[in-house]
Amino acid sequence: MYIPSFVFGENHRDNLKISLEDINLATNNFSDNNLIGRGGSARVYRGEVTRANRCHTVAAKRLNSDGGQHKNEFMTELEILQDYKHESVISLVGFCYEIVENIIVYEFASRGSLVMHLKDYALTWMKRLQISIDIASGLDFLHGSGGDRQEVVIHRDIKSSSILLTDDWKAKICDFGLSLISPINSEMDFVTDNACGAINYRDPVYLKLGYLTAHSDIYSFGVVLIEILCGRLVHEDNSIQIADLTDLYKNHYENGTLNEIVFGGIKEQVVPESLITFQNLAYECLYHEREKRPTTHDVLLRLKKALEFQEDYVIWKPKLPNDYEEIFKMSNSCDVYSTEKKKELYNMLCKGILLQHDKVLFSLGDNGERNEMISARKFSYKHSLSHKWQSIPESRFPKVAKMSDLSNLKIRLKIRPQLLARGVNYSVRLFFKFCGPRKSLAKGMYVNLKYKLGIETLHAYFATWREDGWMMIELCRFSIDKEDIDFEFLLESFSRCYCGSRAIYVEGIQFLAIDNVKDEEIDELKNVPKVLKSDLNVVQLQKLPTNCEEIFNDGEKILLLVNGKKHLMLSAKAALLEYPNAMPFQMKPSTQSRFGEEIELLPQQVLRINCRIKSEWLSGDTECPRPWNLHDTNQAPKQRADGWMEVRVWKLNSKHKLENDHFHVKLKLIIYEGTMSGLILCGLEFRAM
Repeated sequence: MYIPSFVFGENHRDNLKISLEDINLATNNFSDNNLIGRGGSARVYRGEVTRANRCHTVAAKRLNSDGGQHKNEFMTELEILQDYKHESVISLVGFCYEIVENIIVYEFASRGSLVMHLKDYALTWMKRLQISIDIASGLDFLHGSGGDRQEVVIHRDIKSSSILLTDDWKAKICDFGLSLISPINSEMDFVTDNACGAINYRDPVYLKLGYLTAHSDIYSFGVVLIEILCGRLVHEDNSIQIADLTDLYKNHYENGTLNEIVFGGIKEQVVPESLITFQNLAYECLYHEREKRPTTHDVLLRLKKALEFQEDYVIWKPKLPNDYEEIFKMSNSCDVYSTEKKKELYNMLCKGILLQHDKVLFSLGDNGERNEMISARKFSYKHSLSHKWQSIPESRFPKVAKMSDLSNLKIRLKIRPQLLARGVNYSVRLFFKFCGPRKSLAKGMYVNLKYKLGIETLHAYFATWREDGWMMIELCRFSIDKEDIDFEFLLESFSRCYCGSRAIYVEGIQFLAIDNVKDEEIDELKNVPKVLKSDLNVVQLQKLPTNCEEIFNDGEKILLLVNGKKHLMLSAKAALLEYPNAMPFQMKPSTQSRFGEEIELLPQQVLRINCRIKSEWLSGDTECPRPWNLHDTNQAPKQRADGWMEVRVWKLNSKHKLENDHFHVKLKLIIYEGTMSGLILCGLEFRAM
């Protein structure tokens, strides 16, 4: 009897030993209720064992008590599972080697053997291909392909029952009792007196002459591939009158009628290119001349190719727009759609392709949204000398417009996007960048773009830096509800006070679908005026919400309790009058203000707010103004439902360090263009956030 040295050898292998007592406990004393498989020399039981302080579901392969000659097979399997580890080879958990018991414990494959699923309609063609790839990958490893091993493992018993499936349909090769290990660089022919393995899977040359090579495993695997394709075993016990499946397969293959024996559950799923690749491979694995059979590496590559063909139609084609062929016909690579794989076409569309003589960029979003970008070359320019065409490597278009005078753009855009989806919300965004190096690391920048949409004059205040170096600024939003929709913009000027005298590159206008855009991307687009519904109606005190309670009111300060949080309202007069020597405003009575009066600013460019807030007026651990300017804000004034406009200027956590139990609020607001003359102030609100 052959006993591998590791059974009584190195200490680190002793960790694999499991006592018979533990295995009895794990399998409920080898109860028939735990029995999950049986063979000629062993039975397999399900059990639960603890290894490294973790509970594992395992399979315990118990050699029959009359095993005798099968003990060598037991030792061979144990050695191979110990020394050859691969994701497609069943993993060894441990073993028990005693005089009366020989047990191998390996990982539990919850779906059992491949035999159980050949006729299962739930086993789709995609899953069958992936299972085939897993088996080929395991065989490729055992045969030593691509590695630095000096030996090859010939399995000798590849069949559907020696392929186990995990819960996620991963295939694992098992049953190594008949395997042989041979030096990889020596003569591969190995003579054995008794050919082993299931007869229906056995290499005819090996069966006839007793010569064993790695190509014998290829033949056996070819039979398994036929079973996977046809959905039945090579020779079923209850089908004596049916011809051997391998002979049947060869006849149908050679007569071009193979579709007649393809498993009915997958016939409608299989893509022709995938089927042809698979069936050719299976046929070649059965060649009588061993030298003509493919290697495991070739088998693996061709199975992956069959999967690629299938995925191309099952996964990638549905991701393409219905009119993808027409879209590609508008590009410079008009014939690419008929030659490239659907996956490659999809990746091209996600990256963006240039259409209409490189003046339109069409792209798909992460969820298939259709986006369109119009090049600056399709704009019209009032002053012909105001712009120059330049090529810059970071642009998606061959040319961009270099504008030297920010304060006098006069760029007219009359655009009709043609490739957008109906019923989808879109954001219209201008893409530009300053010439020269970037001077600020801030994500946003105040630029005050003045433009016209139709006849309406609008302002877009903040532009956002993108990771690719371009800046974007939103002009409007819309939803397409008809075939053709025209947009007419006139870009007039950027603020020279904020942007300086630098020239800019104008790349184009983008129409971006925003229904499925990430929230953080939408948050960047804050420059479009919107109606803001306040938590409070500041017009009418008597119409406070039912969840609002007035705590304090001295005419200049009003403290409310809203949804359990304190809400402080401070009149403009109370916020400004700490500057007794500077009165750049006038008081006016007002029926629109809760305080009964408002402040109108006189001509000035600086507004200072200076006030102290008692900590007791604010709820603990909430956001409120912090005692220095919030430099990272990019808030523009927003219209409220009560007619006033508001803008957030500060925020902090109310746990901030206090001075004499007060928050000291200092704020300096500066305007660089014009003055604040005529601006009406009502007051400050401190809201819990």
